[in-house]
Amino acid sequence: MSRDPRLLRGAAAAALGAVLLAGCAPEPVPTFTPPAVPEFAPPSVSESRAQDILDQVGDVIEVADASANADELAPRVVAPASDIRRAQYQLQSATGGTEVPQKLWTDSDITVITATDSWPREILAVTNPTEGTTARLYLGLVQQSPRDQYKLVAWSRLLPGVTTPTFASADIGSAPVTADQTGLLMTPTDAVAHLADTIANPQGQYAGEFPADPYRTFFADEIARLTSDVAAAGSVTTTSTPGSVVLGIGTADGGALVMASVDTVVTFRKTVEGSTLKLGSLYAALGGTEEVTAAANATYSQMVTLYIPPAGSSAQMQLLGADRVLSKVERVD
Repeated sequence: MSRDPRLLRGAAAAALGAVLLAGCAPEPVPTFTPPAVPEFAPPSVSESRAQDILDQVGDVIEVADASANADELAPRVVAPASDIRRAQYQLQSATGGTEVPQKLWTDSDITVITATDSWPREILAVTNPTEGTTARLYLGLVQQSPRDQYKLVAWSRLLPGVTTPTFASADIGSAPVTADQTGLLMTPTDAVAHLADTIANPQGQYAGEFPADPYRTFFADEIARLTSDVAAAGSVTTTSTPGSVVLGIGTADGGALVMASVDTVVTFRKTVEGSTLKLGSLYAALGGTEEVTAAANATYSQMVTLYIPPAGSSAQMQLLGADRVLSKVERVD
């Protein structure tokens, strides 16, 4: 018996429709699992990269030192470090080369790197001793934005007998610390202000907040000697002004290491009528050898490195490092 071709065509069409319907069934949507977000930001740079950066900064300083030209520092050194170096070059010139800038070197023994996904970013280096000296340096570098290079903002010489605080390893990174950071014995801004006061007033209201250190002892002894030297003609007084906190990094114990600038003015004032008061030594190199008729202000520009314990600690704040230069001498009528 023959079959009706229309039935065959109908059956084929029905079968094709079933296949097309099956082909239009929704397919499972692939799932995407995002990578886990790290609990903490990674260090800003690797330890080896940090040393490369330090070496680049050192090369710029070497070029500037060779010509005693502070403008050469601009690519990798900024204030207050650049201001201090400029003043050192000026003093070198004024003394005919008898006073030379503090030698700076960049071979790092301890490298501390902030762990942050924002800016600014910071590197602290504690250098190895260089040839011919046992001294070490603190070097503070800051990158202000993604487009900026890391630049030296401050340095200081480690003081004899001090111990550098412990930090997280460079592959973990350390927390950045701001000038108004809470959770410390006091904010970095206040700590620098208190330190500045003790430089000018060794027996002042904040003296008990810091243990004795070689730098402030030297400064106090120097002022005592100057006071004795001019006693027949006048007096010597000191005042200090704290500068800005330019670097802050958290320590392993929850405290902080900060770097800042401080200006201390030593005022020589003639107080005995008929006497003669003249500037000596480096003061005369910048302020002239003429008699002081009223007063003269000698400014020491300083960079300091300071440890601040965590809030609630029984430990004292401590000056870890410092460097200074006689930056100007101005006569006052």
